[in-house]
Amino acid sequence: MKSSGISLYRIITPVLFVTLLISAGLFVFDEFYLPAANRRQEALLSIIKDKPAQTFSRPDRQWISGQTNSAGEPTRIFYYQYFNAEKDSFDNLTVFEFDPATFNLHRRIFATSANWDPRVNNWVLINGWQRTFSGDSISTYQPFTVSTFPEIRELPTYFKKEYVPSQEMSYNELSAYIEDLKQSGFDTKRLSVQLDKKIAYPLITLVMAILAIPFALSMGKKGSLTGIATAIGLAITYYVVTLVFESLGNVNTLPAVLAAWTPDILFGITGAYLLLRTPT
Repeated sequence: MKSSGISLYRIITPVLFVTLLISAGLFVFDEFYLPAANRRQEALLSIIKDKPAQTFSRPDRQWISGQTNSAGEPTRIFYYQYFNAEKDSFDNLTVFEFDPATFNLHRRIFATSANWDPRVNNWVLINGWQRTFSGDSISTYQPFTVSTFPEIRELPTYFKKEYVPSQEMSYNELSAYIEDLKQSGFDTKRLSVQLDKKIAYPLITLVMAILAIPFALSMGKKGSLTGIATAIGLAITYYVVTLVFESLGNVNTLPAVLAAWTPDILFGITGAYLLLRTPT
């Protein structure tokens, strides 16, 4: 085609157009199909692994049943807005205690945050209150600044799940969830990085196409195995760079936007530079 006088840029235009369509398709797929599929997957895995009963329809509002207690002890249900699996901490935690036979509510405990303290081997609840009930009326009300409840024996591992909550939300759902947490004063660095990645990651098909074209044209007679090895090497490099910048964003070393978009920008600029240097 080049010997016939067709410009290189005219040759690669259909390739770039197709990869742009693929990027858009990946975003639409992630927005409308994957969240529900991931929620369904986690629900099935929970049944297979015999995990405690919990909700999956609303990743931003978690309900999970407590451990089975001995006879005479109340049953517990935990409700929380966010659980940080790395720090073993809850945001906006509510514990409901009720009689499993009659389902009458005995006590409700609320805390704006709760942290696992290995020194006391218990949850430390901060800025909250507890109410006890007698039938339909409130018996007692006790606010607290810092308190522990030894009867709550569920360990942090009890609440940990393998999935990333952002995988079970669409872009709009995750954005609303982050705003809700911000208004409550909670840390949203990790979720903000994941939000920006929902747009930045699908564009990797376009970025890789821009980067691949100069390498494809420079392979010459080096053989198909060399091209395959180069492609695998570029993919691994992109994956490692993405993990590095994502980690920097998670610890607030970089803004979430830079953490998510820098790999695309770096590889896109490199590909564009090599492409512009390629003889047409």
